[in-house]
Amino acid sequence: MAADLAINSSIGPYRIVDYVGAGGMGTVYRVSHRGTGRVAAAKVLGGAAVAPRALDRFRNEARILQALSHPAIAAMYEFLEVNGAPCLVMEYVDGDTIEQTLHTRGVFSVGDAVRVFTTLVDAVVYIHQRGIVHRDLKCNNVKIDTTGAVKLLDFGIAKADGTPRLTSTGNVVGTLMALAPEQLRTGRAEPRSDIWALGIVFYEMLTSRAPFEAEAPGLLGERIMRGTYVPPSERRPDLPREIDRIIGRCLRVRVEDRYASAEALLTDLRALQSGERRPLPLNPSELLRSSGEVATTIAREWRLAVAGVVAATAIAFFVWSVRPSPRPPSLTRPRPAQPTVPKIPIRATGVVDVPASVLPRVELPRLDPADPKPGEDMSLRSFTIRVIGETADVFIDGIRVGTTPYTLRVKIRADIDLTLRRAGCDDLQRRFRLEEGMTETMESLTCRRN
Repeated sequence: MAADLAINSSIGPYRIVDYVGAGGMGTVYRVSHRGTGRVAAAKVLGGAAVAPRALDRFRNEARILQALSHPAIAAMYEFLEVNGAPCLVMEYVDGDTIEQTLHTRGVFSVGDAVRVFTTLVDAVVYIHQRGIVHRDLKCNNVKIDTTGAVKLLDFGIAKADGTPRLTSTGNVVGTLMALAPEQLRTGRAEPRSDIWALGIVFYEMLTSRAPFEAEAPGLLGERIMRGTYVPPSERRPDLPREIDRIIGRCLRVRVEDRYASAEALLTDLRALQSGERRPLPLNPSELLRSSGEVATTIAREWRLAVAGVVAATAIAFFVWSVRPSPRPPSLTRPRPAQPTVPKIPIRATGVVDVPASVLPRVELPRLDPADPKPGEDMSLRSFTIRVIGETADVFIDGIRVGTTPYTLRVKIRADIDLTLRRAGCDDLQRRFRLEEGMTETMESLTCRRN
């Protein structure tokens, strides 16, 4: 989109200094307040973007921004109109986005990456505490100004308490490479969806690559759903292992396995910044004041320590209980010989009969529902077919078998001829072979607009 307003023309009390750029939500200009000289950025909704839903999103962004005040979030100054089009006047950030920095300077040093990312996470903690989900956290929406200050930008698709429904059922908003698995599956985002996106930003800052990459949207969605990626330390050996653990906790496929909150992530980042190594607490209640991956590690160490103490106590009790009792000395005359107290028999196998009450409790692993059932072919595996957006009819080898999400049982290394069909969309046909470890595929249909 080219600049529509001339240099030196006015937007309310502001004079247009120059044209900055344009995107899907309008055109951005650098402006100067005629009275105070304050430099700002003016985003004007215009052209094809002026549709009822786009206008609602623009106003929703203004409502969200006017309630925010955080040093790492670009501030909103005014909401104006220019030639009948709405305009957001915001803090002007003179600097480059993280994405631009990666292109011009390469990967961040570990220290700079942790500093910038910690500041960004602090801003996300702030918005989450106010019931806001950003939904578009990515390297292109974070700027670092000429003084090194970090600024989170673009709340165009953010959602807050009271935000009207602006997305059709089944549609997904956001940037595909940053979408969390639950967004692909349901189209809905929650605070921990932002945590997934933060993990991707941190990964890119340190490696200059995305953890999930693919040329086709369907294949990219499949890799996101599986959650498998190369750990950042394998791409860059100088990274500390704590970074692998922090990013790994952000990029867990199951929402409940990620950091419980942005605060928990921030706790680990600050510990990483300070080089702090937390000792094992003597009082287990101290764990309640910890958070994040650090607390998980401490809890695991504490459980192992307790289990070790219990096992040692059980062994000591067993040894004490089976030793022969000493005979009291004879005071008058020798007593008749007493029968020898039988020892606990030890069989040739080395197995000792020990009361269950003195042994530590051991929990057996739960069976995976996807494992073969008794009597079922051991080579069969569960495989789920999903699509981005609304449901689609599933055809296997030309036969309709159901609708997405559809799970079938199929042999490893079997060839599958898959067809997905939805009204108003082009049929998607794909042939692939099921390999060990594949559990899902996420596909994207090309739909025709009315």
